[in-house]
Amino acid sequence: MTTHSTTRPTSRRRRRIGALAAGGAVVLALGLGACGGGDDSASGTSSQGTSTSSPATQLTAFEAVKASAQNSKEAGSAKFALTMTGTGEAASMGDVSAEGSFDSTASAVEMTMTLPQQAGGSKVTMRVVDGSAYLSGAPLTAEGQWVQVPLDQMGATGLDTAQMDPSKQLEQLDAVADDVRELPAQDVRGVQARGYSGTIDPAKALEQLPAEQRTEEAEQAAAQVGPIPFTLYVDDQDRPVRLTQEVTVEGSTLNVQMDFFDWGTDVDVAAPDPASVTQMPGGGAMTGGATEGTTPAAA
Repeated sequence: MTTHSTTRPTSRRRRRIGALAAGGAVVLALGLGACGGGDDSASGTSSQGTSTSSPATQLTAFEAVKASAQNSKEAGSAKFALTMTGTGEAASMGDVSAEGSFDSTASAVEMTMTLPQQAGGSKVTMRVVDGSAYLSGAPLTAEGQWVQVPLDQMGATGLDTAQMDPSKQLEQLDAVADDVRELPAQDVRGVQARGYSGTIDPAKALEQLPAEQRTEEAEQAAAQVGPIPFTLYVDDQDRPVRLTQEVTVEGSTLNVQMDFFDWGTDVDVAAPDPASVTQMPGGGAMTGGATEGTTPAAA
């Protein structure tokens, strides 16, 4: 069918944009044929520069945002909740939500994602540990069963697997442009948080990726996306408590909100029992392929 030649490039572009701008859960959602974002509060950014200082830290707004990236790295681990919604093509695929925890030092993540009603409304659990992603839940597996996808195999499909760690999303705050301004403080999950808004430069964010991921396709996607509006709220230790981003491509907008809490929490992510694991050849659903024909993982 002729639709294949037009659908696949669109799917590849959507996965690339998701990986670049929205973190690991977006990568997973787009790979499963779901899509979405979070709060649309990332719009309305202003180009008032960085002259405004944060009264709590005496940093400029620009410096405070950059400091939040460093402080989250030093904290190392946290719990998170994510929501994704969209407009245009993204809206037709439904909303996605997820919650979980991560340890950036161990490169370990565990999250449970609720797929949109269009995809059956089921829950998919993902664990990232020891260089592999493990997925469990309909439509991929039966209850208690897992599919293993090595991260290097996923990377070969063009997905930025580093973004499957939510902490890597926060590192993109190092790529903020100089249009950051302060926002009124607000309550975020019981924390009185200071707010900032501005834009992230996708080209600068791309420079933070390993050389093998700075492909021509990724550079084209970054150019196509353009500056990414964001809002950030931080706690009294300048650690992120809420980050929202808005990505618009060809009239379709993806809104992503991530809340962070319990910084420094203990995170223990273990690989599933090998007896419950099968391997997904060729990336399977992550590249739009079928899941049939999986073979038992080596014990």
